[in-house]
Amino acid sequence: MDTLRLPDDVRMTPQRRAVLDAVAAQDGSFSVVDVYDRARKREPSLGLATVYRTVELLREAGSVRQLAGAYVRCHTGHHHHLVCTSCGSVEETELCGAPSPAVLERRHGFRAQSHELDVYGLCARCA
Repeated sequence: MDTLRLPDDVRMTPQRRAVLDAVAAQDGSFSVVDVYDRARKREPSLGLATVYRTVELLREAGSVRQLAGAYVRCHTGHHHHLVCTSCGSVEETELCGAPSPAVLERRHGFRAQSHELDVYGLCARCA
């Protein structure tokens, strides 16, 4: 998993560091409240709004992704997610079923910049 990062123009504060460390410690999907509860153990003065803003900054930087109301840590390279509808586990995969940018442009005149794909079903444990 890539190191969590914020956008370059964002100042690292002790509160944001606590949030980043709390996200890094999460296993699987998590909510902002999960991060808040963990980060407050380190930074008791931390506010919930700061956690929401910091998680949003992580999302903007590509370090986390929001899926079905929860967040997951991500590496920033091309990948997709396999989401278990039974236990909620999330697995990354580099397999891609999306048409190539060349095909999209040739068939539709569309110039793709990026895409996201989430596949929902049952993981190996739940199947």
